[in-house]
Amino acid sequence: NPNLSIKLESKYANQYSAGGNDALIDGIRSTKNYRTGSWQGYHDQDLVAIVDLGSTKPIYNLKVNFLRDQGAWIFLPKAVEIYTSVDGENFQKEMICNFKSEEKNNSIAIETVHLSKLGTARYVKIVAKKLGDLPEWHIGYPMNGKSWIFVDEISVK
Repeated sequence: NPNLSIKLESKYANQYSAGGNDALIDGIRSTKNYRTGSWQGYHDQDLVAIVDLGSTKPIYNLKVNFLRDQGAWIFLPKAVEIYTSVDGENFQKEMICNFKSEEKNNSIAIETVHLSKLGTARYVKIVAKKLGDLPEWHIGYPMNGKSWIFVDEISVK
């Protein structure tokens, strides 16, 4: 959608840019393989992204995809918060989705946060809270390892 734009308040890692600033709204969906270059990676920081729809309109559906590949130190966020706004300054919390991201899970998976019928807004803000320190059971724990959040495609309809 040429009317969409995105403002990232977090800085993605250069090696996991997925093509740059607009990668999260480019319509290209990634696979379970983080090495494909289509995931945007955030190391030891929260993801904060604000999508501008171009005008105030009804939002029927919102989806955001996250990757879990704990062997590669990629964890689901602890929580994902979704906000909406008509003016880009005053945001209303619409939803919080909590993940048990610290629990051991050897499967590689794409998890989708999905929200329907958000009402009318121009801006949608997504905040994904980092896990931070790796859990004690993780191989990277003795090295004071930090987790990654990998995100791909914020879809607003």
